[in-house]
Amino acid sequence: MNVLIVDDDRFVVSSIEKRVNWESLGIENIYTASNIRQAKKVFIERKIHVLISDIEMPLGSGLELLAWIRTEGYEVQAIFLTNFANFNYAQKAIELQSFEYYLKPIEIDKLELILKKAIQKALRSQTSEETLRVGHYWQQNKQKLLDNFWISTLRNNEFLTSDQLTEQLKIHTLDYTLDTHLLPILLELFPYSLNKNKEVESAFDGAGNLQDRLTNINEQIFLGSPFSFESVMEINTNKEKFLVILKCKNSPDNHSLHKAKLLCNQLLTAIQEKLACDVQCSILSFATLSDMHVHTMELISLKENVITYKNQVIDFPFEQMKKQKYVEPNLQTLDDYLQSGNRTGFINLCQKYLTNLQKTNSLSLDVLSNFRLDVTQLIYTHLKRKEILAHKLFHGNTSHILQTQSSRSMEDIIEYIAYLVDVSLEYISFIHSQKSVVKVISEFIDENYHENITRDSIAKIVYLSPDYIARIFKKETGVSLVHYIIKKRVDVAKHLLLTTHLPVHSISDRVGYGNYSYFTKIFKKETTYTPFEFRKRNIII
Repeated sequence: MNVLIVDDDRFVVSSIEKRVNWESLGIENIYTASNIRQAKKVFIERKIHVLISDIEMPLGSGLELLAWIRTEGYEVQAIFLTNFANFNYAQKAIELQSFEYYLKPIEIDKLELILKKAIQKALRSQTSEETLRVGHYWQQNKQKLLDNFWISTLRNNEFLTSDQLTEQLKIHTLDYTLDTHLLPILLELFPYSLNKNKEVESAFDGAGNLQDRLTNINEQIFLGSPFSFESVMEINTNKEKFLVILKCKNSPDNHSLHKAKLLCNQLLTAIQEKLACDVQCSILSFATLSDMHVHTMELISLKENVITYKNQVIDFPFEQMKKQKYVEPNLQTLDDYLQSGNRTGFINLCQKYLTNLQKTNSLSLDVLSNFRLDVTQLIYTHLKRKEILAHKLFHGNTSHILQTQSSRSMEDIIEYIAYLVDVSLEYISFIHSQKSVVKVISEFIDENYHENITRDSIAKIVYLSPDYIARIFKKETGVSLVHYIIKKRVDVAKHLLLTTHLPVHSISDRVGYGNYSYFTKIFKKETTYTPFEFRKRNIII
């Protein structure tokens, strides 16, 4: 407890400071001031619980000081000292909620009695204020406390014992018991889509905090339902998989899971509308807090091997996946579709194959992986026959993301296959127009003649085999690829020799020939002159 004494009479201040038994009153610090300005400074810098102040002071009255204190929101018990029994003073002091109004001269024993009562009231006020502050902190941080509890409980690779769970409940000040019934919901989001340029876009790019948005959506959906929304936590780092925790307000009965499934359907719709992405919900059954870790891990494990359509609620226990040998689709028919450029036939056959497996509950993750491998190899082989470097054509962020996503849903695997087929057929069409390919190669050489250009480096930008590039370039232009590069470099060197004072060795470097002697040899072969002779015969500067 801290006290501030304010009086312009320094003898009064000294008398109170020295004669009062502060230690017996529980006062730790005593501060003094001789005017309002000094007193305000003390309030700003220190925590004051009890104020003893004169009313009449030359630089402002004690009543003005208390009015400022109340305006600023400081909680303090005020005792006023005055030489005058003025009714107006007393009335104003009461309006400002002063604790006591005391007439001088000061009797220390009476002042101590007043101080004792004021300190008791300050202690009660402090306790009440602390209770309110803790309560306000709980309300403000309730969600964070819940989130932290579930993160520490479910993300821990080790199961927590009953004693450890009980300890966690105490630490996070939660009203759960070990028998509290809960329902975990696995929420999987599908934010990626292809734009017209066949580039991957995410619905969450530039969006606000996704977890906060999911929290708001869940709170709205489950408000007034038999379940209270407790928390949502991210279970991977790609903003794709989340775990929603619900608490049963009453013990679940035979209809509770059905009600939960209906609410999950509402949740799917809300997420589609508010987050502009597809989604899946997976639920298993209710569990007590003691069993939540095992139950949640089981739910996640079950879902990992289930391939189905988006925007569905998957209600486990799911029918056990049939263990059967992978039977490949009709690869010959698929190859025929590629040969004829029949995109629709290819994709429809793939979709029919997958749908049949899904309907008979035979589409496991292993089956999907084998199917994807067969289709990919089929497309790559077809491209190789066209001398297209498939591993270069499909090298990039878009291909990587689509392949990664392809095992998550029926729509994703079909989208990945459609992407492979579309890019393949479009590029085959492009290379059949040899003039277009040659134009790309020529422009590349014209812009990069100063670099170390090889057939392999050109192959990387047009996704064609080096031998094929050399053949079509010579066929279309009548000039070999090597000679076109030499001619471009020599033409630039001629221009530099005629228009600049650059030394010949610098020009040699600029046009991609680090070896000066070799440059001179090539230049003379093309022009019948050495670089020095060419400059001497043609330039006038």
